[in-house]
Amino acid sequence: MKENMLTKFLQALRDDEDLRVRNIDCGIKLTVVSMDTMSDDNKVSSYVMQPLAYINDAASINDVRVKIMTGAVAEKVTSMQQAMEVYSNGHTIVFDEQGNAISVDTRTSLARSIAEPPTSMVLRGPREGFIEDVKVNLTLLRKRLKTQDFKYENLTVGKYTNTAVAVCYIDGIADKSVVDDIVQKISAIKTDGILDSTYLAPYLDVEKTFLFRRVGVTEKPDIAVAKMLEGRVAIIVDGSPMVLTMPYLFMEDIQSPGDYYENSTMTALSRILRLISVIASLLLPSLYVCLQEYNYQIIPLRFLITVMNASEAIPFSPLSEMLLVLIIFDILREANLRMPSAVGISLSLVGAIVLGDAAVKAGLLGAPAVMIGALSGIGLFTLPDNTLVMSLLRLVLTFIGGTMGLFGVTIAMMGIIFYLASLQINKTPFLAPFAPLVPEDLKDGIAQKQIASMNKRPRSVPNSNHTRRG
Repeated sequence: MKENMLTKFLQALRDDEDLRVRNIDCGIKLTVVSMDTMSDDNKVSSYVMQPLAYINDAASINDVRVKIMTGAVAEKVTSMQQAMEVYSNGHTIVFDEQGNAISVDTRTSLARSIAEPPTSMVLRGPREGFIEDVKVNLTLLRKRLKTQDFKYENLTVGKYTNTAVAVCYIDGIADKSVVDDIVQKISAIKTDGILDSTYLAPYLDVEKTFLFRRVGVTEKPDIAVAKMLEGRVAIIVDGSPMVLTMPYLFMEDIQSPGDYYENSTMTALSRILRLISVIASLLLPSLYVCLQEYNYQIIPLRFLITVMNASEAIPFSPLSEMLLVLIIFDILREANLRMPSAVGISLSLVGAIVLGDAAVKAGLLGAPAVMIGALSGIGLFTLPDNTLVMSLLRLVLTFIGGTMGLFGVTIAMMGIIFYLASLQINKTPFLAPFAPLVPEDLKDGIAQKQIASMNKRPRSVPNSNHTRRG
């Protein structure tokens, strides 16, 4: 019952050390409730207590909301669930004796300053990055989208965390069916808590794609806005600087945040180098192993002699040697990521130079294997978001190359490509615009065209307006 909402509310929070309750009479008897750690004392005083202290003729709770409250957001609370949600988010709630209530936004502002994200540094272009505050992140998008067509839907997810989630899109560009599908999936989430945006990804990609993710991630507002202008949807989660974008294409991994601020010719060259480095990182170790064990006749004679001279004293087979090298480099990478930055640099130097040199001199590993393992490891970092996935595929391909030869590696690569080509999410083929071929979208493929020539939005991404305006 509505008249019992205050009683129920205080009973539910009777053991909460952060609960602050104050009774006040301003013509009607009111109970002011706030959370100590989530509410800003200055805002509670300025927006709630001071206006109430100077009046004594309020007729109803609606009078208080319309005529007295100075907070930017003051709205009615109609249910116990809503009261608990706004209280947990730092709002101050004012109850009257009948159980009617209003909430005032008095949330404290505890957030780090806006800075360039460490994972998306650029030479040219904006250097702002998202932070862990959903309100600030929405402001960063609104700053770049000064239009009434910018829309977002507020959702709350998590039984205990009550995490705020904003689904953002541009009305008139985004496909409404895609937006509705994403909102429906998020609304249907039943879990204890959402602590980061990546917690949402498995719920959005319901087919549970093996290895490859189909939900984009960005830390830069300009990149999120650019994707929204193409018809994508951005999902902001309170407490996370990572903003999800959907639909997602594999081609986005080849692109870099700084590509659109550089000369298109240089951007095309950079993308070609990234693609070559990823393919080489996957195939070099497996080709090295299978050519030594099965297809050595393909290797030029002088190079074969050099490899054989360097490997003849090695106590391991080519497959065991290469797997050992790759695993050692993966261990070093994991250790480096989890060590303090100063120690991590030293660890990299010791692991890559001292350890590798000592292993070669001791005759445990061959110099060609160490060199190929190092080149392969460096190349993987051209796709920083998929380093772990590519590292696993590299190990699998190396094992196949050592057991089935060049034929096995060829079949495995064809299987990977066919699998990727079969993936689809939100009406979007994962390997578009190459599989299936979408000629219009090749302008922003490997060879990027000038931005002025991109007068059509990508057809690979579902949108309701294919023509770019202005």
